[in-house]
Amino acid sequence: MKKTIITVAIAILVSSILIAESIKIAYIDTERVMAESRDTQEAQNVFQTEQESWKNEIAELDTEIERLYSEYETKKMILTETGKQEAEDKINELSAQRETLVQEIYGESGKAMQRNAELLEPILTKLKNVIEKVSVENNYTIVLDASAGGILYAKPSLDITDTIIDELDEAVE
Repeated sequence: MKKTIITVAIAILVSSILIAESIKIAYIDTERVMAESRDTQEAQNVFQTEQESWKNEIAELDTEIERLYSEYETKKMILTETGKQEAEDKINELSAQRETLVQEIYGESGKAMQRNAELLEPILTKLKNVIEKVSVENNYTIVLDASAGGILYAKPSLDITDTIIDELDEAVE
């Protein structure tokens, strides 16, 4: 009986060691990948260009509102009550248009958020495919994300971030 228990224990220990030996773990820093990949940098440039356009649109409205307000202040003493009301209404209307535009662009589901998602979606898909490719080619069992904060310590030799960035930059969509 003792011999059987010892034999089973040794068999379990040996199989555990063999299983542990076959597990290959690596990690990447997806924040660094996203910051350093060419695709992400190109997407950021496109987004910044579009964002400048949106800012200019808002700035034009701001300039027009300021011009109308300045004109109103200058002529306020000579305007009739109807003229004053019309000028105030025009200023308020443009201010409301400005606020609507700001919400359309930067609101919760605005153009900026939608455009950012459109630009990032193909990059994230490509990143996922590159991670899978590198993992299969190198027989990794698990690839962890260091940017998520779950890795308290890992050997630098397990970091495949540079490999992923290189593959991502070379990958053809």
